Amino acid sequence: MPSVLIADDNPFILETLAACLRGNGHKVIPATNGQEAIDRGVLSQPDVAILDVSMPVMNGLEAAERLREIIPTLPIILFSAYGDLLKSQMERLGVIAVFDKSGSLSDLLNIVDECRNRQQKAG
Repeated sequence: MPSVLIADDNPFILETLAACLRGNGHKVIPATNGQEAIDRGVLSQPDVAILDVSMPVMNGLEAAERLREIIPTLPIILFSAYGDLLKSQMERLGVIAVFDKSGSLSDLLNIVDECRNRQQKAG
């Protein structure tokens, strides 16, 4: 079962994403801030990470950078209401995609599956 690390400080968004991913056959590793995402990511070695950009303790951009150092092959998707503003930072952070929170969950599931497929082909 593929695993997805999800970090978002909004409990409703976190649970909505988790339910959607579980319903699509993914194991979900939830986190409520960037530091927790790093800690749980190191322990669980997920297949994909979805990180909200604006979180307490450590934001998603910082967490993406740290996760990239620790797990270099981890596909990372940034999740934000300001997705278009972050696209310029994608390459520097090694982020696969920036997904706007106003997008559809089915589009997000497609991105997660694409990330996993790329990772499997590379590995």
